Amino acid sequence: MSDKTFEIYFSTDNLKLAYYRIVCWPERLVKDRFGIHAFGAQLDKNVKQLSEKLISGKYSPQRGFKYYEPKSSGTQRTKTLLMIEDALVYQAIANVIAARNYELLAEHDDFVFGSVLMPDTKQGTELLNQDNSKYFFFKFWKSLFVRFKDSVIKAIEQDKATHKFETDITGFFDSIPHYNLLLTLSTHFGVEDEILDLLSVCLNAWSGTKESSTPGVGIPQGPQPSYLLANLLLYPLDKQLISEAFKYYRYMDDIKIYGYSESELRNVLVHIDNYLKGHGLSINSKKTGITAIDAAKEDETVKELRRFEVIGNDYTGDETFITELSEGGLESNIIKSLLGLSEQSPEEHDESDTKKQLENITDPEKIIAFWEKEISEVEKELPSLFKSDSLELADPEKTDDIDFIRLSAKYGTAVRSVNEYKQVKAANHLLPYWLFALKKFYWRASNYILTLQHYRDNETLKEELISIYLTDKNYECYRYHIITCLTYNFRYSDRELREFFKYLKAENSELVRYALYCMLIKHSDDQQLKSTLRVQLSREANNYLKLITLDYWKRDANRVSSMDELVKQMGL
Repeated sequence: MSDKTFEIYFSTDNLKLAYYRIVCWPERLVKDRFGIHAFGAQLDKNVKQLSEKLISGKYSPQRGFKYYEPKSSGTQRTKTLLMIEDALVYQAIANVIAARNYELLAEHDDFVFGSVLMPDTKQGTELLNQDNSKYFFFKFWKSLFVRFKDSVIKAIEQDKATHKFETDITGFFDSIPHYNLLLTLSTHFGVEDEILDLLSVCLNAWSGTKESSTPGVGIPQGPQPSYLLANLLLYPLDKQLISEAFKYYRYMDDIKIYGYSESELRNVLVHIDNYLKGHGLSINSKKTGITAIDAAKEDETVKELRRFEVIGNDYTGDETFITELSEGGLESNIIKSLLGLSEQSPEEHDESDTKKQLENITDPEKIIAFWEKEISEVEKELPSLFKSDSLELADPEKTDDIDFIRLSAKYGTAVRSVNEYKQVKAANHLLPYWLFALKKFYWRASNYILTLQHYRDNETLKEELISIYLTDKNYECYRYHIITCLTYNFRYSDRELREFFKYLKAENSELVRYALYCMLIKHSDDQQLKSTLRVQLSREANNYLKLITLDYWKRDANRVSSMDELVKQMGL
C-alpha cells in the first residue's frame, strides 16, 4: 500500500469535500441521513479519524441498506444506501478521478448527457477555499435532458437523418463486471493500483440485492459515484463512435444514433454489441431497433422527448432538504453555498417556463390570478384524459404516466403557490383521477404523493391509501411512499394507531417498517403504545433500522425523556 496515494485520495480536505457533496446528493432515500447528522456534528474531528483509519489500512466497508424500487415494466431495481463512512470513501475516490479527468470527459459533452460533471469538480479540494462554492457533483439533470432532446430533434428535423438506431443496456448497473471496470479505470483514467484494490473490496461488499451479494459483478445504484463509474466504463465506446462522426447521443445507458442508411447503422449496432459483450454487458434486444424516419410525420422519438417536460424545479420539497443540511451541523453560509443559491446559471439549474413568466409580475393579485389560471387549466385537462363519467382512459394508447406527472406537478405547484397568498383547497372532484394515476403508475408514486399532500385530512384519500397499503404487497418503495403520505397528512385515533402497530409487526420490508415506526412515533400520545414500540424496536435484527428510527424519535423531543436510556434499551 502506498501511503502517499492514500494521503491524496483520503486527505481530510478531500473527505470534507466528499461530505459536502454527499449532503447534496439529490436522492434522499439513498442518503444515510442519520450518519450525515452524526458525522457533521463534529466534522473536522470525524474526517481526521476517518482519514487516519483509511491511511493505516484499518477501514473495511459495510454492506449498506438495500431496498427495491419498482420500474414501469413491473420488475424492480435494487437501490443501495451506503453508511456514511462508505459513502465518504466512495465519493472521495470519485472526487479525485473527476478532478484529474474533467477536461478529458468534457470533450464528450456534446454527445453524453447523463450525469455530466459540474465544471467546479476540476478544482478538487481548492473549492473549500473559495467563497460561494457549489458542491454539486453533477449538473442538474433537467438542463442536460433538454440538451439531449434538442440534439435528437436537430438530427431528425434539421439534419434530415433518414434512419435511427436506438438501444439500451440490459440491467446496466447490476451487470457491470468489476474486472472490466477496474481495467478501464487503470488504462484510460490513471487510477492507481492501491485504489483499484480498495475499490474492488468495496464493490464486492456493496454489490447485489437485498437477499445476496454478487461478488465481482455490479455497482450500487443510488450513490452518485456509481453514475460516474458507469460513464467511465462507456467512455472508450463513446470515444470510438464520436471519432467516426456519428450523430451519437447517450443518456446513461440510453443510446440513440442517427444516420442516412440502414447498413451504416447496422455496422454501428454490431460494433456496440461487440464492445458490450467484450465488457460483460449486453444490448437490451427488446429495446433495440433500426428504423426508417418518415419525413412526412413527427417522429415517435421526438414526440416522446417533447412530452417529457414534466416537473417544475420548484416542486421538490426543498424545505426538508434545507432542514437536513442544518441538522448535519452545517452553518447557514455553508448551506447557502451547498444549495447553490448565489449566482445560479441556467447551465447549472433549471429555468422553467413558469419562472420566466413570473419574473416581471410583482402584484400579488396578478400572481394569484396566474396560479389560479394554472389550476383551472388542470381542472379542465385532467378529466379530458378519461371517458365521460368514468375512470377509463379515453385513449390508453396515447396516455401514460408522463401525462399525469406533468399535470400533477403543475397542479401541486399552483395550489401551493396560491396558498402563500390565500387559503385554497385542492379540488375533491380531481381526487379520483390522482388516485387512478397513483395505482396504475405505481413507479411514479413519489411524484403523485406531492400533489396528494394538498388533500390534508381528506377521509376518502385516507381510506384509499390504507386500502392500497393492505392490498399491494409487491413494491416496497411504493408502499413506503403510501405510508409517508398517511403519516404527514392525517390524524389518527388510538384504535387506528393500534391497527397500524399490527401492520408493523406483520411487515416484511425494513424500509416500510421504518415508515410505520415514524407514523406511530409521530401520532401516538399513549404511554403504553410507546412502551410497546420500544420493545418492538429492540427486537429488530437490523441495527441501522434501529438507529434511523431512534434518530427520528430523538427529533420529536416531546416523546423522548432520555435519549441515552432509549439507546440502551435498544441494545446499541
